Amino acid sequence: MQTKPFVSVVIPLHNKADLILRTLRSAACQIDVDFEIIIVDDGSTDGGAHTVEIAGVPRLRLIKQENAGVSAARNRGIAAAEGKWVALLDSDDLWSPDHLAGLLNVLESSTSIAAFSNLRLESRAGRSMVDEGIAAQQVDDYFSFALANGGYPASASSIVVLREEFLATGLFEEGVSTGEDIDMWCRLACQGSFFYNARKSATYNDASSPTLHSGGRAVRCPVFAQRLPELIRDRRVPPALMESSRRYANFLMLEYARQLLDSDRYVEARTVLLNDCSPQYDLKRFVKRLVRTWPLGRTLFRLSRGHAMLL
Repeated sequence: MQTKPFVSVVIPLHNKADLILRTLRSAACQIDVDFEIIIVDDGSTDGGAHTVEIAGVPRLRLIKQENAGVSAARNRGIAAAEGKWVALLDSDDLWSPDHLAGLLNVLESSTSIAAFSNLRLESRAGRSMVDEGIAAQQVDDYFSFALANGGYPASASSIVVLREEFLATGLFEEGVSTGEDIDMWCRLACQGSFFYNARKSATYNDASSPTLHSGGRAVRCPVFAQRLPELIRDRRVPPALMESSRRYANFLMLEYARQLLDSDRYVEARTVLLNDCSPQYDLKRFVKRLVRTWPLGRTLFRLSRGHAMLL
């Protein structure tokens, strides 16, 4: 009789037939870990599911569903998972062979509910998501760690989480295509500490993944910033994280205002800045965004960008 795996790797798939095989191979080549792979095909129309079916990968389960979005696909995979831990991997990203082992090794002597590695950005000559000078460490305050390290240190392809903690959060917010992962890490951070593994054992395919900047993509209010008041009201944010979670939500709203500005939605951006952002948390960024909501400020911004490109 086959024993249950220690880790369940969940890969949501939607129309990535040209990339899924290399991603699947990188997951299947993990060393020193007992794992299963669950691919949830989210209504693909390009034959990606068939590519998975004929790949011949052991301990692989393919689940098919009608297109419902990446959150629904991840949730379906987590619900079906048999492992104690769940590792997420997007269908166009990659792992080094020791990615899972490296994360699980640091968790053996830790009380953390999740661990995440540094990320290599594929289209940027292997540049790191987190500065390589940042040491491996237990992260008791994920919000402060994120603010000190670019805002988005964890990724859906770099993290492993206790399955029971995923379930306790209520899983990913479905029907949301932007920021659902950020919202999840923040809710998990309110439940326990993380561990950061500084080794770049995951690769993020930022070339094929849609950018968080405007560029034609729908700009949406950050899920976590909207959710935080309710979490605080329900006493689901530990007192030690109250201030840092507010600062992080403010950072997300400032980023939202920037995306609105980049989409030429100046009145909306000004409304967000004046009604939903706190200057006290980041006065410099607040003022820079607010100035851009007026014509003169936009002219000065364009001139400064042009000057920077010439230097």
